Amino acid sequence: MKVAICDDDGAFCDLFSRMLEEQFTARHWPCDYAVFSSGDALLAADLTDAAAVFLDIDMPGPDGMQTARRLRERSRDLLIVFVTALDRYAVEGYSVEAFRYLLKDDLDRQLGPCVDALLEKLSERRRYIKVQTPDRWMTVSLEDIRYFEGTVSRRVLLHLRQGEPLECMGRIGDYAQKLAGDDFLRIQRSFLVNMQIIEDIRNYRAALTGGESLAVSRKNYSDITRRYVTWKVRQM
Repeated sequence: MKVAICDDDGAFCDLFSRMLEEQFTARHWPCDYAVFSSGDALLAADLTDAAAVFLDIDMPGPDGMQTARRLRERSRDLLIVFVTALDRYAVEGYSVEAFRYLLKDDLDRQLGPCVDALLEKLSERRRYIKVQTPDRWMTVSLEDIRYFEGTVSRRVLLHLRQGEPLECMGRIGDYAQKLAGDDFLRIQRSFLVNMQIIEDIRNYRAALTGGESLAVSRKNYSDITRRYVTWKVRQM
């Protein structure tokens, strides 16, 4: 996930970046951070992939509120969090649909709950999913998932684009229900596959990127191929 921080106080940017990274790291949520010292610099940047911006209000040039209005004109999905020493703009923040309003002198108390709410919001948008391993909860980008593989004893193996598979709690049907309407296809009882990595389905096999191949249910083969072709056409 990409996060932008904008504040004309360089020392505060350094401090806040460290605080924010600690919060995301504690939640096993990888982030890339970009820091900007003015509203003009932020507005000139490519924020296409940014999920959230933490924005000061009291800045020279376009202030944070003016900057937020221009950001909102470009994107309805960007999560805007004001981080400021001033509390008199809280009501005005609603005009730009600010996600949160944090006071600099109360970050120790406010930042953690803000990050929790932000991650929950992103999960609701289906860009990420929370999974429980035997020893912790993790948040995983849907783009990073190749497929889920069902195993015994209420476990699934989560195969990622990189790294070793993760053993996760729950049954594969639970994940199929969570991801209903997303780019995932249950090709048989034991496999829930990200259709982004399917190259072709034929002869009761799904050919995946990287040369891997998985068996497709013979009983539901016609319905599975129809759903895959329908999804494929929508991507064109």
